[in-house]
Amino acid sequence: MSDFKKLLGLGEGSLSNTLQASPKVAAAYDLYFNGDRAGAEERFQRLLRDNPRDAEALAGLAIIVAEATGRYVSATKMAAESVRLAPQQPSGYYALAYVHLLGSKLEQGYRYLMKAKKLAPHDPRLQAGYALYEKERPPVVADLAPEHPVNVVLGQARSFGRTARQKAMLGVLVLESIILTSRILMY
Repeated sequence: MSDFKKLLGLGEGSLSNTLQASPKVAAAYDLYFNGDRAGAEERFQRLLRDNPRDAEALAGLAIIVAEATGRYVSATKMAAESVRLAPQQPSGYYALAYVHLLGSKLEQGYRYLMKAKKLAPHDPRLQAGYALYEKERPPVVADLAPEHPVNVVLGQARSFGRTARQKAMLGVLVLESIILTSRILMY
């Protein structure tokens, strides 16, 4: 199974709805997610032969090339071209983020992930990007193993605050801390 599919947490259901992609592009991803990399790559290439300006197909092909072959430079060029063709679609930014994160270029990957988030804040690929970013990100305390309990707790704290609910909770926590501190200082 593809790492991309695992990160998306895809089960059964309409892939085109889940990925917010066209049915033809979703069919190509479906081939890839079911283990037919060659078939998916051929499907994406066929879509691009039919329409060389299909940004979604180009982004999908970039993800497959990066994940399956490790050709990050080629994949980056494809994903960048996808963004150039359709700068208002998130698919190219997700592809650029994914390729950079796979290639251990974490800052660039995260930057593209944030651009995609502005365009489609509820797309499931955003959570997949966050998951890959957290997986590739170095531990908080470099001298400890990544699975050390201190790094696990600090890593969870570091990634807290991505959703509106978590941000609101942080705001309340800060406000309560200020109130408590002022009360202590008064006495």
